[in-house]
Amino acid sequence: MPKETVRIRRAPKYLPFLLLFATFGLITAVVVYLNIDEASKGNASIFGLLVTFLSASGAAIGLGVALIVDGVSRLRSKTVVAERSR
Repeated sequence: MPKETVRIRRAPKYLPFLLLFATFGLITAVVVYLNIDEASKGNASIFGLLVTFLSASGAAIGLGVALIVDGVSRLRSKTVVAERSR
């Protein structure tokens, strides 16, 4: 049986990070909208803009965090010799 050298590591899933931080952005948008005084609100399009931009920003931050976690997992990976079985 041939032996191979393989790397073992725990890679993060990107979608949960993306969704979690996008949700944080959504919550932040709601909090910001509720703290704006009534005279400055104007119409509901401000809420839509806040949700869009803060959710997208949160998703981008989540993607960045996932990339950092992935980089750390690459540094902590182990190289082992494995034997292929049939």
